Amino acid sequence: MSIIDNHKIVVNLKKNEMKTPQEIAFKIYFLLKEKPHSVTDLYLRLQKYDIQLSKRSIYRYLEKIETSLNTEEENIEVEMVDKNKKIFFVKSNSKDIKLSQGDWVNYINSNYIFQSNYKFSAEQQEINTKILSLIKSKAPIKSQLISNMNADNAFYESTGFGELIMNNKYKKNLFKLIYYYSNQCVVKITKYSDSVINNQEIPQINTPLIPYKIWYHRGNYSISLYSSIQKKAYTIEIDMIDSINYHSKRPKNIVIKELDELMSFGYHPSIVDGIQQIVLQFPSNPGEHIMNRFWHKSQRFEKLNDGTVLMYITTNINIEVIGWISMWLDNVKIIQPTSLKTYFEEKLNNMLLINANLLNPVNNG
Repeated sequence: MSIIDNHKIVVNLKKNEMKTPQEIAFKIYFLLKEKPHSVTDLYLRLQKYDIQLSKRSIYRYLEKIETSLNTEEENIEVEMVDKNKKIFFVKSNSKDIKLSQGDWVNYINSNYIFQSNYKFSAEQQEINTKILSLIKSKAPIKSQLISNMNADNAFYESTGFGELIMNNKYKKNLFKLIYYYSNQCVVKITKYSDSVINNQEIPQINTPLIPYKIWYHRGNYSISLYSSIQKKAYTIEIDMIDSINYHSKRPKNIVIKELDELMSFGYHPSIVDGIQQIVLQFPSNPGEHIMNRFWHKSQRFEKLNDGTVLMYITTNINIEVIGWISMWLDNVKIIQPTSLKTYFEEKLNNMLLINANLLNPVNNG
């Protein structure tokens, strides 16, 4: 029976147990699927499972595994690195994907906008130049001519207004979280940023956490994590985390109870319990401007005969709703609900007291 025929079998190799040739082959196979290994790497890793093989024997196992694979689906690849050192890995063979001229143009143009929006370092720009050169070598000539492949990025400017400045630490933690999520891992925040440590209003979650969503919202990255111990979901901005590490594999059959994401306005917790029907009134300007933009999945507009625009949103009421309404200053009127009007008036009153030196700015928790 071939390796591929037994692909769904899970081999649990314990120390001090006799291993059959098939179990050894499976172990080598799964190690090669996990990441590339040299024969020396395999030799050392197998010893941790009390599998004593010579390097010559490992080569023989590699040959047997290669002949057992369904080559239409996967095969063992060999690459030469560092002075003729061979590394081996199992590569999945995807079927050829046919790309049309339109597909190439859409990809190239989208990539241009992405690179212009994202603030790349000099090293990242060099990598992107290499990737762009590879695309040029693969893209049909017509696609190159009618796309923005040769456009100067200086022509397109992103203001970056309000965006998080992604330093190497934030990028590293973001990439780690994506990796942990992809590999069904439980994580633990081992250190919070100084802004959290020095703010008693912000709780620190020290239990193991399951990452289940990464948000890119208004130029900022946040992570939703679930504590199976506390039966509660948390959302944390990436710059609140100093370091995060692997804790364990994710348990099976974990049900994450979270806010209905279709209805949530951003990711901050609700100020008022439940989902609310919000109605806002705008004059024709900026009403037309607002109608032409996406704000929320539930948004609906009604234009009255005098040009007035009514906006309907079904969502939770949180600090982001308050902040978004506030940015329209005296261009907006809250029609309903009463709970939103009351909270909004409270915040406006606080602002008047603060600017009259009768109240200190409020520290967010």
